[in-house]
Amino acid sequence: MRYIGTKTLLIDNIQSVIEKNIPYASSFLDIFSGTATVARNFKNKYQTYSNDQLYFSFVLQKATIENDSIPSFEGLKSLNINDPFSYLDNFPLENYSFTKENSFIWKNYSPHEDCDRMYFSIENAKRIDFIRNEIEKWYINDLILENEYYYLLAGLIEAVPYISNISGTFGAYLKHWDKRALKPLEMVRLPVTTNNKLNICFNKDANQLIREIEGDILYIDPPYNTRQYLPNYHLLETIAKYDYPEIYGVTGLRPYKDVKSKYCNKKDVITEFSDLIENAKFKYIVVSYSNEGIMDEKVIVDILNTYCDSDTVKVYKIPYRRYKGKLSSKEHNLHELIFFAKKESS
Repeated sequence: MRYIGTKTLLIDNIQSVIEKNIPYASSFLDIFSGTATVARNFKNKYQTYSNDQLYFSFVLQKATIENDSIPSFEGLKSLNINDPFSYLDNFPLENYSFTKENSFIWKNYSPHEDCDRMYFSIENAKRIDFIRNEIEKWYINDLILENEYYYLLAGLIEAVPYISNISGTFGAYLKHWDKRALKPLEMVRLPVTTNNKLNICFNKDANQLIREIEGDILYIDPPYNTRQYLPNYHLLETIAKYDYPEIYGVTGLRPYKDVKSKYCNKKDVITEFSDLIENAKFKYIVVSYSNEGIMDEKVIVDILNTYCDSDTVKVYKIPYRRYKGKLSSKEHNLHELIFFAKKESS
């Protein structure tokens, strides 16, 4: 999935910093997990914890972090469904009864006489509604287990961006149809790493969770600019929750006051980050941040020096290209900063 701030291209660098500085650890917390890219990578080595305040991220985590193998969906065999992915992809929509209660995406995010939004083709919007409602119905009727519920829901969430009529995020839709938006939706079968450990996911504010958990490695990848995440991924959140929000505006945005991140606010970010580091009950701290972020490198170093062993604080600068294609002169100075520190015993 394309996601603002994803660390897919920096996994090797993060792993290198950990290997250079940490001789042994058994647990790893990705406290701003996003698409769970980093947590998935380190799950093959550590007991893994992950967290994000956004629910659709929590769904992705539950599917691939808490699950330790791909579910078998034994309960669906009573309905003669051996492969729920194939069933959900191919069920004839003309045989499904759409109502006001089960067609929220179709009614609000695809074009028809009462809606101008062009996020999805009518066929794909109906498919999303059908899949989301079937998964919920199976779960309510005890035909799938909780871990199976999240695995199927994650398969839908991961599929949606591939048939969305957007340029990158859901902050706006295109005014003309992109050819990929006209392709039929196909559920994504996510790989699951088996580590035979009790891995746990959370859906909390990071500064709340840090007071409730302890371990070895704390990985911190907070938002680094003033752009809130929810407006850019509001549709994934709405599909994941399917909670009929009171949407508004040209894009059909859901209310998001409760999930605004203080890390995107210049007035609050230093206090929030200081609080997070101060209350971390972890042996080692690794932080990813951009040199274009709203906190300066020096500020982050000063905070780590204050609450960690100052002799262990290190900064690694990784040249980073924001986009593929020609590198602009402005981006020659774009770096990802990876900070390391050993936390002092409290």
